[in-house]
Amino acid sequence: MHTPAIRETIASAVRTERATGQLALQLEEQMPRLHQKLVLPERAPVAALMQFITDYIESVPGCLSLVNAVSKRLGFHDYAAPFLHMAGDYFLQPPRIPAHDSPLEAVLDAAFLAHRLLEEVNDHHIRHLHQPLLPVDMTEANIIVHHLLGDEFASKLEALIQSATRQLLCREHAWDMVRNMPGTAAAPDAVICSCQLVGSPPQIRLRLVSGAGRAG
Repeated sequence: MHTPAIRETIASAVRTERATGQLALQLEEQMPRLHQKLVLPERAPVAALMQFITDYIESVPGCLSLVNAVSKRLGFHDYAAPFLHMAGDYFLQPPRIPAHDSPLEAVLDAAFLAHRLLEEVNDHHIRHLHQPLLPVDMTEANIIVHHLLGDEFASKLEALIQSATRQLLCREHAWDMVRNMPGTAAAPDAVICSCQLVGSPPQIRLRLVSGAGRAG
């Protein structure tokens, strides 16, 4: 894993945003659209969203480290490693998607891809092994970011995730292998919700929670 390099990429984007305010200005312009999807604080909604975005992005290295540690402890790191590398590459070798003027927006794309990748792997892990690989539920935070990115663009990123994970996740023999690995019958840790991990302001909520904004 290249966690230090990912952290530096994130830190550089955060510094640039603090100096330029590019993404904050974009969010200000998008407030009418965002109010249709999200419940935002009446005072300083842009500042609250910027804090949420920063926390969401900065949580990625910790999630990757957690999956790395859990997979090693339970004995199936060889299975988890390709997904960890893929998530890291979203930051260090981004896929060919439209460039952004704001470095923080580009890093937000990478964070969304990484979190959604881990969510997909986690969902399949639960389906096949009846326990989470990553004891974190990022569903609500991911849907909020989907709305921040906009349905059209976020759906393209969702399609990229589906394409990248389909072949790896749909191989039944892979799950047979994981089932036989040491530690897979261990009791899962308590699941942490996204609001605890991301530290999002409690006043930021989804207006439509039932599957909103998630591509099939």
